[in-house]
Amino acid sequence: MSDIAVVERVDRLEALYAQFLTDMALLNQRADERSKLADERNRRADERSKLADERSKRADERLDRLQEEMRTFKDEMRAYREDTQAFKDEMRAYREDTQAFKEEMRAYRQDTEQFKIEMRQSKRDLDKKWGDLANKLGTIVEDILAPNLRRLAREYFGFEIIQDFMIRRSRRGGPGLPEETEFDTLVVGPTAVLLGEAKSSPSLEYAEAFAAKVRVFFDFFPEYAGRRLIPVFGSWAIADPVVQRLTAHRIYAMRMGEDTMELANAAVLDGPQPASRPPGKSGGGV
Repeated sequence: MSDIAVVERVDRLEALYAQFLTDMALLNQRADERSKLADERNRRADERSKLADERSKRADERLDRLQEEMRTFKDEMRAYREDTQAFKDEMRAYREDTQAFKEEMRAYRQDTEQFKIEMRQSKRDLDKKWGDLANKLGTIVEDILAPNLRRLAREYFGFEIIQDFMIRRSRRGGPGLPEETEFDTLVVGPTAVLLGEAKSSPSLEYAEAFAAKVRVFFDFFPEYAGRRLIPVFGSWAIADPVVQRLTAHRIYAMRMGEDTMELANAAVLDGPQPASRPPGKSGGGV
């Protein structure tokens, strides 16, 4: 082989080697770039992983807080249900106690009402017995009518003073009148006279007879002319028809009420109270 051929072969080999080195350098450069890209991807992946871990940690914390809040809520709800049940039990006991109290009060009112009825009946029976006894003893005027008329004059009709007080007063009449008439009770004041009549068994006939006596009163007692005449018919008990007849004659009917003697028809006869009447007095108990 000639020297020229050798040189050419060497040149070709050097050229191939140079090309190889160039290709290797390019491959290394590309490999380095790929390595850098891989490192960057790994770095980003690590950051994403860290972010994911952080998010997972925060999610776990929120989940823990939520679970704790749920446990607290459950405990509160359990306590609320227990309190509600206790309140319901208390309300049930309260309603039962209230119902028992109402039943006791109902029984008490019934017993009280029955007691009042029995007491009223006992009082009526006692009053009747006293009336019968007074009638038998002939003292109904002195024991019943007269004391109440004195009080009536002062407390209801406003007598400032009682000038005269007469029981079973008899007077002779003038021409055309009975020779002698008895008036059960007279209470004389400065401007008025109370004329009282008492009967143990009042009737319509007795009411008419007293009305006739009232009409001629000033004929027997002319000295009281000009004064107001206040007739009062009294008894332990006066039936309503008799009270109505007395009212028609403008005669007060006095009978026993719940606690004391009462003017049964004062509200009808009086209407509005005169200005001269003491305040607070009405046609009730006397």
